[in-house]
Amino acid sequence: MTTFIAVHCGHHNEKNHPKYNKLAKKACRAGIKILKDGGSALDAVKAAVTVLENDPLTNAGFGSNLTTNGCVEGDASIMDGSTLFYGGCGAVQQVKNPIELAHNLCLKQSETLPMGLIPPSLLVADGAQDHAKREGLKTCLNKELISPKALKQFYKYKKLIDEHENTLDQDGERMDTVGAVCIDNLGRVASGCSSGGLIMKRPGRVGQAALYASGVWADSFNRDEPSVAVCTTGCGEHLVQTQLAKEIGVNIKYCGCPTTELYKIMTEKFLKSRFLHNVKQKNGGALVLHLSKNGECSILWAHSTESMSVAYMKSTDNQPKSTISQLPDHVEVGSTVNVSGNHFFLQR
Repeated sequence: MTTFIAVHCGHHNEKNHPKYNKLAKKACRAGIKILKDGGSALDAVKAAVTVLENDPLTNAGFGSNLTTNGCVEGDASIMDGSTLFYGGCGAVQQVKNPIELAHNLCLKQSETLPMGLIPPSLLVADGAQDHAKREGLKTCLNKELISPKALKQFYKYKKLIDEHENTLDQDGERMDTVGAVCIDNLGRVASGCSSGGLIMKRPGRVGQAALYASGVWADSFNRDEPSVAVCTTGCGEHLVQTQLAKEIGVNIKYCGCPTTELYKIMTEKFLKSRFLHNVKQKNGGALVLHLSKNGECSILWAHSTESMSVAYMKSTDNQPKSTISQLPDHVEVGSTVNVSGNHFFLQR
C-alpha cells in the first residue's frame, strides 16, 4: 500500500514561515524513510515528531517554553490505530524527546505484567523521568533543553509578571504544539504530538499534548471500516475541556464529506462548545487523516489560530508539499475556523 505522513508545526510569526516549511518537510522525510524501510506508522510518527522536537524553532523538546521557575517540562502522546493503544507523558523534565517516552509507554501496553499489574499509559513528572532512565531513553540536564530564544522570552515575561503587567502579548508563535499523522503499508494509522506548553506555565501543568482523547486520536482497528488519525494544536486547556481529538476522530470516521464534517465539528464542538462558554478567544487546530474503505484519502487541517504550518508526503512523492494556512486578515483570531486540505487515492 502507498504510505503517507503529514506533520504540523503549530502557528507562528510570519517572518518564520520559510523556516517552518523547511523544518516540516524535513520531518516528513524522516517519517517516510521509516515507512519505506518497512517500519510501522507508529514508528514513523515518532521519527517525524522527534525531528520537530530537536529543532529550537518549535515549542517542543529542545527550545520549549519555560515554566515560571525556568525549567522545560514536556508533554507528549502517541496512539496506535491498529491496537487503539495510547501512551503519554506530562510535565516531564530532562527527557530529550518526550515523544520517545510516549512511544515506549504505548508499546508496553501490550505487555503482560506479573501478579495482574497493569502497565501505565500515562506518566508525569518524576515518575515519567524515572521510567525514561530505566528504559535507556536519552536524558539530559535541564539547561541542555533551554534555547537562547526561550530563555530570552522567559526573562521578558517574568519581568512583566513581576511588575504586575496584565497585558502579556504572548507572540502567538509560542503556543504551538507539533504533531504527525501517518498510514503505513499495512493500512495502519497512528498519530502523535508534543509540546512545551504555554509561556510561563506553572510547574506541573499538563496540557492536551499528553492527554488521551485531547492531543491525539487514531483508529484503524477494523480494516473493513474507514480509518482516521488526528493530532491537535492550540491552547491546551481549551483542547482538554473539549477532548477535540476524539470528537473529530469519532465524528468524522463515517462521514460522507470529511472537509465539511471537519468544519462542522470545529464550529459546533469547539467554537460553540458549552465547555468553553466562558472563553472569548478559543484557540485550537487539528491535523486530520481520513482513509475510506476504497482507498480515498483526505489530509485536512483546521484552525482558529492565526496560522498553522503543515507538510505532507506520500511514499511515491519526490518531495514533501508544505503550506502555511492562515486566517483572513479581517477575521478575529479564535472566533472562526479555516479548513483546507488535499484529497487523493492510496493504492492498496
